[in-house]
Amino acid sequence: MEITVGKTSGFCNGVRYTVEEANKALDENKMIYCLGEIVHNERVIEDLEKKGMKTISSIEEAEDHSKMIIRAHGERKEVYDRAKQKNIQLLDLTCGKIKAIRVKIKNKMNDYFIIIIGKKEHPETLGVQSFAGKDSFILENVEDIKDCKKFYQESKKEKIYIVSQTTFNGDKFDQLVEEIKKEFPGEIVVDKTICDATKNRQEETRELSKNVDVMIIVGGKKSSNTKELEVISKEHCKNVYLIQDVEDLKDIQISKDAKIGIMAGASTPEIVVKEIVNYLD
Repeated sequence: MEITVGKTSGFCNGVRYTVEEANKALDENKMIYCLGEIVHNERVIEDLEKKGMKTISSIEEAEDHSKMIIRAHGERKEVYDRAKQKNIQLLDLTCGKIKAIRVKIKNKMNDYFIIIIGKKEHPETLGVQSFAGKDSFILENVEDIKDCKKFYQESKKEKIYIVSQTTFNGDKFDQLVEEIKKEFPGEIVVDKTICDATKNRQEETRELSKNVDVMIIVGGKKSSNTKELEVISKEHCKNVYLIQDVEDLKDIQISKDAKIGIMAGASTPEIVVKEIVNYLD
């Protein structure tokens, strides 16, 4: 059995920063709220909750004058406004790449209609759109272009500014941009804001999956970037398994002679990958 673990596998810098800062804050406080899952990985969340983090689904669940973490994916603008009203102290751990997109949008929104290419229900895209205002649209598939065009025409804006969810599939982004250019007149500014770590991970996954018999993708069930790795792997490898941890491997039959590739999503701790490699060995 030959096992190859992707060099870009595991925590990206943004997630590492978020988890480290959350741990520091919990060392100093008995309890801190976190609005939504801090990152999309169950193992990480469980470890932080053992130290006193309390995950909530609405800011209204947080007591006034308390302390609350803004997760790596960021939050909607109205959450920041409501936190101020409730005198909640925010520990904003939004990924720096996402904060940078907000700044770019702020500089363009007066003159441009904003298109955010990404998953419609993902917390990152919903948060980014809230800073873009009413003249904006989240576009996930070619089928969304018709509705997007309607919103664009109603906005009376003549120019379009396109950004991306940081963990979106790079090839799909390019394809959607080409379709948008066919349908929309006027100036279109394209800013491919996919994170370099995401892009590099997707490229390595593509190459690794071409040269193995089995591809194991490790990550949380809700992790967008992990699901993209699964999609990319299936383009080149027949045997692809998306798992959360070593327990998920126990029902999978793998030949002793198989070449195995392992790639972990951006929210997956290194220890989980090590446990999987040890189990396979």
